[in-house]
Amino acid sequence: MIAEELKGQNHDVCLEDFMSVQSASELLNYDLTFIGMYTWEDGDYPDECLDMIEEIEQLDLEKHPFVIFGSGNTSYPEFCGALDQLQRLIEEQGGTVVGDPLKIEFNPEPADEADIKRFVSEALMSQDLKESC
Repeated sequence: MIAEELKGQNHDVCLEDFMSVQSASELLNYDLTFIGMYTWEDGDYPDECLDMIEEIEQLDLEKHPFVIFGSGNTSYPEFCGALDQLQRLIEEQGGTVVGDPLKIEFNPEPADEADIKRFVSEALMSQDLKESC
C-alpha cells in the first residue's frame, strides 16, 4: 500500500526486500528510505532481520532520513516494539526518523488506507520531496 501511494504521488520507488539487501550501506542510496518490519512476539525484531540490524549497528547513517512502518499484535504489551527499537537504533547511528512510525495491527486493511495516505504524505512533505517522474 505504501509503494502504491508513493507511485500515485509520482515518486520513483525501488522496492527491496530488507533481507535481500547486500549491505546496510545500500539503505543510504535513496533520497528517503522507507523500512517496513513486523514485530515478533513482545517487541522483538524478526529473526530474518537480525543480520541487517547488526550491520546498521556498525554504520554511520550520516543524517540520512528514514521512514519506518510495520505491523504488530496489540495483545502484546510492546505493540510494534521492533519499530521503537529500530527508531532508537537509527537515531543512535546518526540517522533521522521522519515522523512517528506507522503501526498497523496485523495486516493492513482497507480501513487503514487513510492513515497510510496521510503517513506517506507527511513523510514526503517533511522532506520537501518533489515529484520525480
